[in-house]
Amino acid sequence: MIIITAVVVISLLTSCFLGDYYLYQRRKDMSTVFNQLYEKCNNGALYGEENEKECESLFDRYSVSVVIVGSNGECLVTSDNDSNLLIEQLNYSMLSKDDSAKLIKQTDQYEILSTRFPHLESKFLILIGVLPDDNIVFMRVPYSTIVKLTRLTNKFFFALALLAVVVSILISRYVVSRFTKPLFGIIDLTKRISNFDFEAKYYPQKIYNEVDDLGEHINEMSTTLKRAIEQLKTANDSLKHDLEVREETENMRKEFVSNVSHELKTPIALIQGYAEGLQEGIMDDENSRQIYLDIIIDEANKMNRLVREMLILNQLEAGQMSMDLVDFNVTDMIDSVIDSNKINFEAQNISYSFINKEECIVHADEFLVEQVITNFVSNAIHYVLNENVITVRYDFVKKGKVRISVFNSGNNIGKKDLKHIWEKFYKADKARSREYGGSGIGLSVVKAIMDLLHEKFGVENLENGVEFWFELSLAKDTKFKQNS
Repeated sequence: MIIITAVVVISLLTSCFLGDYYLYQRRKDMSTVFNQLYEKCNNGALYGEENEKECESLFDRYSVSVVIVGSNGECLVTSDNDSNLLIEQLNYSMLSKDDSAKLIKQTDQYEILSTRFPHLESKFLILIGVLPDDNIVFMRVPYSTIVKLTRLTNKFFFALALLAVVVSILISRYVVSRFTKPLFGIIDLTKRISNFDFEAKYYPQKIYNEVDDLGEHINEMSTTLKRAIEQLKTANDSLKHDLEVREETENMRKEFVSNVSHELKTPIALIQGYAEGLQEGIMDDENSRQIYLDIIIDEANKMNRLVREMLILNQLEAGQMSMDLVDFNVTDMIDSVIDSNKINFEAQNISYSFINKEECIVHADEFLVEQVITNFVSNAIHYVLNENVITVRYDFVKKGKVRISVFNSGNNIGKKDLKHIWEKFYKADKARSREYGGSGIGLSVVKAIMDLLHEKFGVENLENGVEFWFELSLAKDTKFKQNS
């Protein structure tokens, strides 16, 4: 505060008295220039071209306009190219009685005045003196230069004063912080500990004092709290993990039981109902009994297929399914799957075709690939509509890879269903799944198998239907090539 007050006072004094100081300094400069001219005149080193540069240097050094006039009015030495103006101002100063002229200093050789000249707004500080050879010296300094210099200096000093204030504040804060830093460190330390930041520590100063003693005790308290909270957190994490595992297991159990119960209750109810009907002899004729038996066998097959797929999926997800990678003809496998479904094709009047069919030897697990093809073909049969078309095709997608696609002319799969169809027990069209005995886990089995084989698979909506596809690695030296 003291430094700021001193700077402000100095700034006020400077703004009030700096102009007078500059005037004093300019008067002193003018006197100095005149005394040097007077001395040069005595030494005979004032006039002539040989002394011209030395005089110009003197005038420039003190920034004054000078003219020396002889007794006949001739210009002997001048600082300006236009010496006539200076001579006119000299004559005006000597001959006119201007009340605005103010005598500032007077000696035997010269006098300094403050005056104005006609047609000029600015005031001038002038010196009129007589040299030893009776030649007259006229020297002029404009007040405007002094005023501008004063203002510029005041601004510069004000900037320096402002900078000094800022620097003083920063230095003051630094000095104060050196004294208060230990206390602020204690406060910050306690705040961080209250936010469970036990890595925060107090470090003693070079000169040990009572604050350092307090800081050491806080460090001990922080270490004790950290140990106790870590033990409590470990116990809580263990308990939380156990609860999460138990809850997750219970949810999975409930979901599994619910899904399995949902899938089994209808075939069980049908089997029970038709079996009781046969037992009670509701149907007398042989044809009716055969229909009952066919329904019972069909529903039992559905249950058997569901259980088989669930076992396969469980083995795949548990990592218990071992792979036997061999080279085999996938074309023969597709033909075999199609042959086993010919009854379904004929029953639903499905038109089947195998595009660019040729021998294709792949390297994979034969059993798992058969499950994929079977599920894709079964899925196509379940959902085929419109033109009742199912198509299988090969595509050579890149070196060493073949893409096998199964197309059916069914309705497109909704966007919201596309990302869920590979999930267990998810059915985009539940009514048709029930009608054709879909279990809801066939595509999840496909996903698990393809993940195990590390091969790509997917589904695409086309204009006239839906196409499921998967890729396999071709056997070495296979002759399969995509037909153009």
